Amino acid sequence: MYKIIDLFCGIGGFSYGFEMTNRFKTMLGVDFWDVALNTFKKNHPSTEVKQGDIRELDEKFFEKYIGKTDVVIAGPPCQGFSMAGRRDVLDERNNLFKEVIRIVEIVKPKVVVIENVLGLLSMTIPSGENVKDVIVSELKELGYYVDVNVLTASEYGIPQNRKRVIFIASLVDNVKFPQPQYGNGKKPVITVGDALGNIPKDGSDYLEPKNEYQTLMAGRKAILNHEPIKHAPLIVKRMHSVPQGGNWQDIPIGLGQGGGKHSNNYRRLKMDEPSITIKHVSKSMIIHPIYDRTPTVREVARIQSFNDDFELTGTKYDQHQQLANAVPPILGKSIADAVLEMLRDYKCLK
Repeated sequence: MYKIIDLFCGIGGFSYGFEMTNRFKTMLGVDFWDVALNTFKKNHPSTEVKQGDIRELDEKFFEKYIGKTDVVIAGPPCQGFSMAGRRDVLDERNNLFKEVIRIVEIVKPKVVVIENVLGLLSMTIPSGENVKDVIVSELKELGYYVDVNVLTASEYGIPQNRKRVIFIASLVDNVKFPQPQYGNGKKPVITVGDALGNIPKDGSDYLEPKNEYQTLMAGRKAILNHEPIKHAPLIVKRMHSVPQGGNWQDIPIGLGQGGGKHSNNYRRLKMDEPSITIKHVSKSMIIHPIYDRTPTVREVARIQSFNDDFELTGTKYDQHQQLANAVPPILGKSIADAVLEMLRDYKCLK
């Protein structure tokens, strides 16, 4: 069993995906947000967790992982890089990737995987250097071979067109990325309808899976985290006026348009396509494809590829934020499959 450390782990979608291969065990999860760590612990019961500022964890803390860590995975906070944010070069969160490099230097894993938003590719640090180039050069200085790629979740069997920048580094020259399996003449992409089709409008009665994706997601018989939000009548009227694929522009002027004019505000998902990138559905007022409400936590979890056994904790608002921040587990598994090949190569080459 290969051992991994999950930095900036959040609820652990990345490591949950790695563990889906049955070849990885997560030794440690580190995050600042205690609410997300409670969810992480619920779903990684045998993993050590450390809550707090990663910058305060010194070499002594990581001593027990030296020589025992096969892979470090990390998703540093992305708010400073996000195209939807202020993209402030001086945002201190932009430098947290350096903590990943620091810890990699201490524990010296065989493989490093870093995930972030697409906006990272165009961000610089205060000195003017491109963030991507700094990450690559610093990993190379530590003796790693490094490659960078942009992966689209829907190409790996996830019902969401989420794009993420992935850095993979290896101590030997064998960096591999997972090959797309869906769309572009391959398997048909998984749609929102495929993902949500057997979830009831409300209540916890389990509906039998009707397709391959629903079977993959199936778990406990009582559906968890599936309590629809009761919207104000005006909000429901606005939502009712938006067709599948539409947004705030479809709302009659007389109803007001909900503030904010981002294209995904009041976006109604389409049943026959993968979802847009799922952020916090209440902040963006993302609309269920059929019902005049935002998707429930469980419905968002399905779109993010968390199976029905994965339980979220905290308030509904916090649960939606946890999911918005997470790496889709199936994307994590696809990356893990490529990393497994790299680790086998490592044994042969060493």
